[in-house]
Amino acid sequence: MNSMYLHYFINNKDFPFYVNYGEHDDDLEMHTHMDFSELTIVLSGTAVHMVDSEEYFIKKGDVFVINKNTSHGYKQLNDFKICNIMFQFDAFFQLEYDIKKSAGFHALFVIEPYLIKEQNFQSRLQLSLTNFNMVQTLITGMIEEYLTQRIGYTTLLHGKFLELAVILSRNYNISDISEKDKALNITKPISYIESNFTSPISIDDLAKQACMSTRHFIRIFTETYQTTPLKYITILRLQYACTLLKTTSKSITEIALDCGFNDSNYFSKQFKSMYFCTPQQFRKKGLSH
Repeated sequence: MNSMYLHYFINNKDFPFYVNYGEHDDDLEMHTHMDFSELTIVLSGTAVHMVDSEEYFIKKGDVFVINKNTSHGYKQLNDFKICNIMFQFDAFFQLEYDIKKSAGFHALFVIEPYLIKEQNFQSRLQLSLTNFNMVQTLITGMIEEYLTQRIGYTTLLHGKFLELAVILSRNYNISDISEKDKALNITKPISYIESNFTSPISIDDLAKQACMSTRHFIRIFTETYQTTPLKYITILRLQYACTLLKTTSKSITEIALDCGFNDSNYFSKQFKSMYFCTPQQFRKKGLSH
């Protein structure tokens, strides 16, 4: 089985992104993404999508994400054409974009890829004709920019990719989750966290939103996001604290309270643990640049 790295495809090591059309007449053998995620939009035809030991029928309008360390390939191709967008998740979604408040975003880009890898699960996003045409137009512009690489193309592609993520997330339907897809219920509490992380949040209440026991919720969340719910909340609060330290003259105590910490000493301890400096030192560094 082939191992694929993003640097095999890109010619700009500072921009971890690649977009192209894929037209396959023959089966595409199983391969593993070692350090990147891949967003795939099926533009025409049909195929059987192989993911680890599972197989799924896919057709025009289907959209799915394969994350790193997942093996997949295609067989039984019929007029099969796709758009592949390879990217490193943290390079595009690490900032405080409001798209992270969308349950559809977490379903498509985080939870589905986890479910596809860990259990028998088929992607749920199927574009309507109107949205398919919108996405196809956006993809055409992205590929043109990637090929011509005119000045500013990385900035433009970053923006267009985020626009695509918003369109797809808005069209992801999580209102009719079936019993076999119930792990997607975790999208409800994660969306709540992203929208309310500065307020007191109970892990037990989050578990209830997901219709899970607290223990099961913590396990699924930790496996999916590679961190505990409490740590995830803390990271969001500390990221927001960085913004306030850079953009306001508020005191450390005020910032701690604004970010959801009741104790400024605890806030400073958590901040130093994550950023290896105190909030005061972080602010001074920001002011000196």
